[in-house]
Amino acid sequence: MSRFFPRDVVHWGEEKLHPLRAFAIRTIEPAGITGLVLRVWRAVILGSGSWLFFVGGLTAGVLFLCGMLTWHLGNYPVRRWPLRALAFLVIELAVEMGMSSVLIVFGRERYGSQNATWGDWWPMAGQALWQRTLTVALFTAVLALVVQMVRRAVDQRTPGSVSPH
Repeated sequence: MSRFFPRDVVHWGEEKLHPLRAFAIRTIEPAGITGLVLRVWRAVILGSGSWLFFVGGLTAGVLFLCGMLTWHLGNYPVRRWPLRALAFLVIELAVEMGMSSVLIVFGRERYGSQNATWGDWWPMAGQALWQRTLTVALFTAVLALVVQMVRRAVDQRTPGSVSPH
């Protein structure tokens, strides 16, 4: 259990990390890629015209966001997650809205069934802010609860284990 969701901070310089784990430790890269992918994916699903693809696409987007957040948070103790999740959220939103600007310039950003204009940017940013904040906050809380419950169950089943609390 110590490899996943550590209880304490590990000094990463003392250990040779797999490149994917080293990538996930930093906040900027996973959050930036998440913002970029989510905004491009949004443009794809809104431009498809299919309700089934739209619903499936939204589900896939939420799963991607939660997966990337889990990948990042899994490298830190639960007590550090609130600030890590907040940093992830801020970076993800900044990159996502930057990508939205690029898509508006190229005429590929959608706002409902219409092409988005610069006047639509602030409403889209507000919508992304509350949706991502709600998703990240709820998912982080549920994930922390599940991790703590699993830890307690594993600690009770392991003979000779000492609870840190």
